[in-house]
Amino acid sequence: MSKESWIRKIGNELLDLVYPPGLYCICCGKITDDSRTYRLCNDCMKSMNWITGRRCIKCGRPLAETDPGEMCFGCARGETAGAAHGFDKGHACAGYGACEQAVIFALKYGGRADIGDTLGEILFDRMMSEYEADELAAMYDVVVPVPVYAEKLKKRGFNHAELIGRGFAKRAGLRFDPGMLVRTRETVAMKGLGPDERRANIRGAFEIRNSRLPLVEGAGILLIDDIFTTGSTIDETASLLKAHGAKRVDFLAFAAAGDMVI
Repeated sequence: MSKESWIRKIGNELLDLVYPPGLYCICCGKITDDSRTYRLCNDCMKSMNWITGRRCIKCGRPLAETDPGEMCFGCARGETAGAAHGFDKGHACAGYGACEQAVIFALKYGGRADIGDTLGEILFDRMMSEYEADELAAMYDVVVPVPVYAEKLKKRGFNHAELIGRGFAKRAGLRFDPGMLVRTRETVAMKGLGPDERRANIRGAFEIRNSRLPLVEGAGILLIDDIFTTGSTIDETASLLKAHGAKRVDFLAFAAAGDMVI
């Protein structure tokens, strides 16, 4: 951990003693109490774009009620063009709106590592709404977070996807392996990039640790990330795992951007 990260960590711990995180809404920061579901105040709980209606059968992003198909435009276009996603199935908890962005930014850039476990709880409840615990155990041998580059990890002090994944896996009773995947190089920010630029940006940016290769063969793997947009990162990691013998690779994210015509 860098000196800056260490100082930030100590500062956050001191602040937590004076202002316990459980007293504040993780979205807007309003004073609340620790009895609130997901540590969200009533207003933010209502403002969250929970995916309770129709969703893409491939990636899980929300579909408009007027959408005639069962897949979002991106997934349907990929299937038709012979460029289908590298993963088997995706799951998401909410659409990506202002509240979801605020929570993710607080976790990733605001030093609020405590939010990771709360998002893990949200992910767990999402999967429990669709599957029984024994079904999850039968589908997945291991839960794997999408890794961040070493320099970014050093600067931030934690991998947000690892915190989310750990919170999910402990509730689901599934094996968690934060070290299976390694990010081998830094990539530019995805924001503002088109689909082709995103794919080029992330191509070849991951590896599987040699010690984990025997565990990938024939395994069912559930990837964890904070947000799913075009799917470039998930596609790259899922395709890598499939190329090394994984039987099934799904993903689970807190938020998913709405259906996009690309």
